[in-house]
Amino acid sequence: MNALLLSGGKSSRFGTNKAMETINGRPLIEQIVKGLKNAFEKVYIIGNVKEYVFLQDVFFCEDIIPNKGPLGGLLTGLTCSDSEYNFLTACDMPFLTSEFFEFVNLQKKDYDVLVPEYNSYLEPLAAVYSKKCLPFINASLINDQLKLKSFFPKVKVRIIKETIIREIGEPEKLFFNINYKEDIEKLEMNLERSEKI
Repeated sequence: MNALLLSGGKSSRFGTNKAMETINGRPLIEQIVKGLKNAFEKVYIIGNVKEYVFLQDVFFCEDIIPNKGPLGGLLTGLTCSDSEYNFLTACDMPFLTSEFFEFVNLQKKDYDVLVPEYNSYLEPLAAVYSKKCLPFINASLINDQLKLKSFFPKVKVRIIKETIIREIGEPEKLFFNINYKEDIEKLEMNLERSEKI
């Protein structure tokens, strides 16, 4: 299984490119890539990739259809990847763990989408997608239905229930994502707490 890392967001709420925000002396995206490289065969950086050429041993894919958000990024990633199943995440989700990656890697491949659920909401940016989703993603994009979940009714979706997630880690931390500058403070506090344990 390969990993697809979305990097092309506008970070409009954050104000600057959050992927390049420095945490503990290194850009956030570099730290996320390190975790993905330890868990997956290949890591594909999807989106506006020119800023990230300093990253080593990764593959870069510019959006096939620009300005279509995460769904457009998923189309690009699934098209570029040489793996049937691919884990999708974003450059603002720093707390996905090796245990979580191992769990999704070990699941029986009897689905088109494997997606966790937390607080009765699906987490499509911490999910696995099969290349079988491609025609349905393409149809959603043509119809300008840009939500990641827009094509889910057309494919076989397997949901990882919150009770299972809690056996792997804390979902409130696993699925934490950075939208605002103050979220960086929360991130640094979590990292400090982890180092002390």
